[in-house]
Order: sequence, then C-alpha cells, then structure tokens
Amino acid sequence: MTTGTTRASTRAGTEPRPVATLGGTRVDSLTGLRWFAALGVFLFHTKRYVSESAALTQLSWIGYEGVPFFFVLSGFVMAWVARPDDTTTGYYWRRFARIWPLLAVTTAGVAALRVWWWHQPVSAADVVWTLTFAQSWSSEHFFTLNVVTWTLSVEAFFYLAFPLLHRMLSRCPSRLLAVLAVLSVAATAATRILGPRYGFAPDVERLVVASPLSLTPMFVLGVCTAMLVRRGWRPPFGSGVALTLTTGTVLLCWLWFRHPDAVPYVEVRTGTFDAVLMPAFALLIATAALRDVRGERSLLRSRPLVRLGEWSFAFYICHVIVLKVFEHLGTAPGPGLGRDLVRIAVVAVGTVAVAGCLHEWVEKPAERRLRPLLGARRATA
Repeated sequence: MTTGTTRASTRAGTEPRPVATLGGTRVDSLTGLRWFAALGVFLFHTKRYVSESAALTQLSWIGYEGVPFFFVLSGFVMAWVARPDDTTTGYYWRRFARIWPLLAVTTAGVAALRVWWWHQPVSAADVVWTLTFAQSWSSEHFFTLNVVTWTLSVEAFFYLAFPLLHRMLSRCPSRLLAVLAVLSVAATAATRILGPRYGFAPDVERLVVASPLSLTPMFVLGVCTAMLVRRGWRPPFGSGVALTLTTGTVLLCWLWFRHPDAVPYVEVRTGTFDAVLMPAFALLIATAALRDVRGERSLLRSRPLVRLGEWSFAFYICHVIVLKVFEHLGTAPGPGLGRDLVRIAVVAVGTVAVAGCLHEWVEKPAERRLRPLLGARRATA
C-alpha cells in the first residue's frame, strides 16, 4: 500500500521521488498516517492472539479498515502530486519501480520459506498471478503466497486507471466532484450490504466486495477530495476534530460489532464498516495535509513517525510472513492473554526491524536504479 510521500533522492542524475506537495510544501503528515494504517492491518492479522477477550478480538477485526484507508489515501496523494507536464509512461514506470521490486523479493522469500522450512507446496500459477498484479481478479488465486498482496493488485489497477480518471475528473466542476465523493461512499455501502443479503457464494462475494472495480470508489473518494482541496475547498474543522471524529467512528463500529443486531439487514463481517469510515478517513487526510501546508506543528511530522511511515509499505508487505516465522519459532497463540500480548509486541518489533532492512536495502536501492532507466532509454533512442 504505497503513496508518494517519501524523501527526495539526492543522487545526481536521478529524478526526485514523489513528494506530496502543494505550493512547494512537503506534506509529511500523510507519511505518518500510513504507519497507523499499516499497524491496524497488522493488528487485524494478530486477532487470534487476543481471542480470550471478545472486546479486543472485535477491535482487532476493525484493524482491517487500514486497507480502505490506504486506498483513500492513495487516491488523495496521486491527485495531490499530479503534474500537468507528467507523461503517462513516466508515471507508470515510477509506480512500477516503487512497488514491484519489493513485491518480487518478498514473494521469492515466502516461496523459499514454504518449500524449505514449512514443507508446503508452491504453485507456479500463484507466483505468476502475484507478480503480474492480477490476483485480485481471480477467486482461485486471490489469496496466494502472501495474503496481503491482493491489495497491491488492486492498487496496480488504480495506478493504471489514474491518468484517464484524473483527466476526466479535472474537467468536472467542484459541485460534481462533491457529488461523486458522496456516490463513492454510497456505492461502497451497497456492495457491503448486497453480498450477505442475497447470499452470494463466497467466491462471488469476494469479487463483489474486494475486486478492483468494487474498491475503486475508495480511490475515487481520495482523488475527489484532493482536487477539491486544491481548488480551495476547506473542511469546516481542523485535524484535531477530524482525528476525534475518526476515533469516535471507530469506537461506534466497535460497539456495532459487539451488538450486531443494532443495524437490521446488515451482517457484521470484514469490510462492513468501510463505507462508515470512508468519509472520516477523507476528512482526516485532507485536514492533516492542510495543517502541513499552513506550517503548523504536527506529531505526524515527527521524525520517528515519518521514518515508520516510510517503512510502512515494507512493514505491510512482510508482516504476515514475519508473523508466520515467529509462530514456527514458538510464539504461536497460547493460553494466557497477557503472554499473547507480549508475543504481539515481540512480533511487531521484529516486523519493524525486517521492514527497515527491506526499505533500506531493497526498496530504496531498487527504485533508485530503476527510475532513471526509462529516461536513459529515451535518450538512447
């Protein structure tokens, strides 16, 4: 789950890495927000460790909402940093250089672990579907070697569609953009309600709820929000209120989870709260960006959070792998909630360490080397 809020490369002859800017101002708060979204998804995948507490288990389930947060944030940042002089080919190449190398390395790593340590078969088809960003279009290969990579397949579709989508939405008046933002939330709510209500088969429901097309409204909401902000629209409150609103909405979703019959005709499951939280996410992202533009102080811009945000993509893509490694080393869920909470903390620290290494030794060097290749080929031609 990547955005463009990263440090610019200082090496001569290379194109700077995308930075979320408006009027030349860095917006590092969005990088800090990425870390909390990635941490939420991590907690979602550790929910088995807190199964002795119904309240903590339900709260962990809501950690999944880090995924739609990434999709809204991705749309916001793509529209925020869009340059009129950019080329479609250059844009595609930068996106590929940003996410594919780490995807390839972690896919190879988990395949090796499955064969040599876990003694599990590896399907060549799963590898192909993963490395071609195609798995989210298939029910059979949706969850492949690394279960989280299906979201990269969705992101790849967003990146592919963005140049055309941005061109179309740029021509829309602001009122229409606001209407489209509302319709995006409504469309997401519809897919979350229809699947359980009409009893779709699991494979069909997965495509209805989690296919790139069904998740596109989240990306569109982010794009529309960024365009409105760039045109001068301002939320009626600041980032503090937006954070309180988001936290309160999460707590309401948690109460809904604890009392699933409170809302009739809606079955509570993974993704149920997507449409509920999308508006809060969009407002939080917009107000955090504007706070940076105004030069106001923000904890999200602190050096530790920005660094964790820069590592968040690596953290996200490796956390399930690291979790399984720790389980094989003896930290699987066991009796005793306190002991399992300590295990979660140990795995989290280990995942951060692995993510830092992957970012510094794989993600950044690969991107730095791949980015100039397209320009070099054009110069040679």
